[in-house]
Amino acid sequence: MKNQGKEEFKIEDVIGVIFDFNGTMFFDSDKHIKAWREYTEELIGRKVTPEERRLYIRDKSGRQIIEHFLGYEISDEMFEQFSEEKETIYRKLCKEDKANLKLANGLEEFLDYLTEYNIPRTIATTAPLSNIMFYFETFDLYRWFDPDKIVFHDKRLRDKPYPDCYLVACKMIDKEPSKCLVFEDSTIGITAATNAGIKHIVAVTGDNPKLDVNGFDNVQGVIRDYLELNEEFDI
Repeated sequence: MKNQGKEEFKIEDVIGVIFDFNGTMFFDSDKHIKAWREYTEELIGRKVTPEERRLYIRDKSGRQIIEHFLGYEISDEMFEQFSEEKETIYRKLCKEDKANLKLANGLEEFLDYLTEYNIPRTIATTAPLSNIMFYFETFDLYRWFDPDKIVFHDKRLRDKPYPDCYLVACKMIDKEPSKCLVFEDSTIGITAATNAGIKHIVAVTGDNPKLDVNGFDNVQGVIRDYLELNEEFDI
């Protein structure tokens, strides 16, 4: 793990661990991009150009994507419907790519380690409940997580970079934000964790090799996947 020059300590010194999911525990950015392309083409009745994918799909929120291609603002109810239709396509793409339908390398061993040391842990993601249940069944996340303590997309919570999902996640495991370790794969997610008062963040670049963590003093290390984690690491 590339560290940021912080003093070493043992992972058991952390009293709570929170994971983002997509791009952090499961490398699936290609599936989301393809699903959005297929879904928007259904909405507008034409092909989406490579330039449009670059400008209006990559690194955009679901609402931004839909409203751009429709050309008007949509209600929350419409967004929930459109979003779930897109996620149905996404889950189909995941199932079709059986070779890559797996957790990030080294993650299962790390989760076993957290379980062995009884370190509280949860997931804070913007994925909808339907995807959460898909992940639990596909990856047998029940081995390591309580599904009732997972934070997922809820219209009552503001999206990242607001801190809401991480604040709720800390409450779920009954730990102070300053004592939790977060794994994130995007600047918007790192910003959300920072806004929540998270002091320890590890950036995961497996799905986002160009991730820029400059300016985030609380990003203590950068890993490609969990094979780069050790029992002792800089934080």
